[in-house]
Amino acid sequence: MRKSLMPLFFFLIGIVANAQQSPPGPTLPSPEEFVNAIYPTVVDSSFRQYYLVMGTDSCRFLKYDYDEWIKYHLKEPLSFNILNELSEKVYLSRYPYFWKQPKLQKALCITRKQADSILDRNKTPVFSFSLPQFTDDGQYAVIDLNLLCGPVCGRGVTCIYRRTTKGEWKLVGTDVNYSSF
Repeated sequence: MRKSLMPLFFFLIGIVANAQQSPPGPTLPSPEEFVNAIYPTVVDSSFRQYYLVMGTDSCRFLKYDYDEWIKYHLKEPLSFNILNELSEKVYLSRYPYFWKQPKLQKALCITRKQADSILDRNKTPVFSFSLPQFTDDGQYAVIDLNLLCGPVCGRGVTCIYRRTTKGEWKLVGTDVNYSSF
């Protein structure tokens, strides 16, 4: 009798385990897919290609002033919970990431040393981005976008995007971290 109940026992365990699994969440874009989608909001459209430092920067959205973001930086209202979730994701994801060149449409990945050389010689802008972080529902993302134009010339901006019903990313908030033009 014990041997005949074993298959039934394992069958029931499988059913319970499947019932306890959470449903699959939204499909989040890869970091490269996200950058491909948002780069036109950052990079001048007259550039056929742009230089991107291959290693990501740290995102500065670790701590924020909610009242300041609401008053000055958001183009549409966002809840405290969304901003907290994005801040937590930034805090938990502080690991190095290197962009995958074949998956980037317009970016030419370069090292920091190459970036310094390009900035010294050509006065061509170079970009460096943080790793984008997404809310669990995949509706919001935060990323730092930095434009370097020389040794003491540049601009860094923290951007928050919302996914529209059409699946496009709309810029809904920006905060300038530094600017030295």
